[in-house]
Amino acid sequence: KAPLAGGILRYGIPDYRLPPAILDQEIDYIKRLGVDIQLNVTIGKDRPVSGLFKEGFKAIYLAAGAPKNVRMNIENEDAEGVVPGIDYLNFLNLRMPVKTGKKVVIVGGGDVAIDASREALRQGASEVKILYRRSRSEMPAVKSEILAAEEEGIKIELLVNPIAILSEGGKVCGIRCVRNELGEPDHSGRRRPVPVAGSEFNIECNMVIPAIGQQVSGKFLEGT
Repeated sequence: KAPLAGGILRYGIPDYRLPPAILDQEIDYIKRLGVDIQLNVTIGKDRPVSGLFKEGFKAIYLAAGAPKNVRMNIENEDAEGVVPGIDYLNFLNLRMPVKTGKKVVIVGGGDVAIDASREALRQGASEVKILYRRSRSEMPAVKSEILAAEEEGIKIELLVNPIAILSEGGKVCGIRCVRNELGEPDHSGRRRPVPVAGSEFNIECNMVIPAIGQQVSGKFLEGT
């Protein structure tokens, strides 16, 4: 659906991690094999999935990714200054205007969280902090990227969970958190974070970037 091929590799991963020239080279290999890449086409809107069989295609492989952000479901999550991680990276890669706060809090421990934190620093943030609800050993992000983020001055607070966005005049002014302790393993095999009663505390910030996961959106399949 985008003007250039590459999907999340182009629009979700920062250029310093994956230079566009390398990506273009890889895509060119695919095109030279005879693959026709049609751009600026939104499946389900411009081209219904059911219509592809009528066009003569014998098989359809759906690889639309997981572009829908998982919400934190906490108070004031829609306040001005809350920008989901995958959207933030997307805006930057599309060279779209996005205001980065001076004090930024990232929620999550995966690759999107790390990428967003390092990009925020590059966009002029003076203080960037990552909040992760489990222990360091359970952070799913690439370990070398976690170390690189810390070397750049990004702070990581472990066993912490956000419970509310603090706002003034509709704009983010902080985030309220609770400390966790690890309980029994959950369905993922990792120990479940359990809130510690009476451990609430606030962190001052003017931007919050949730990066706690993504979901598949089946909207393009409506009507099929």
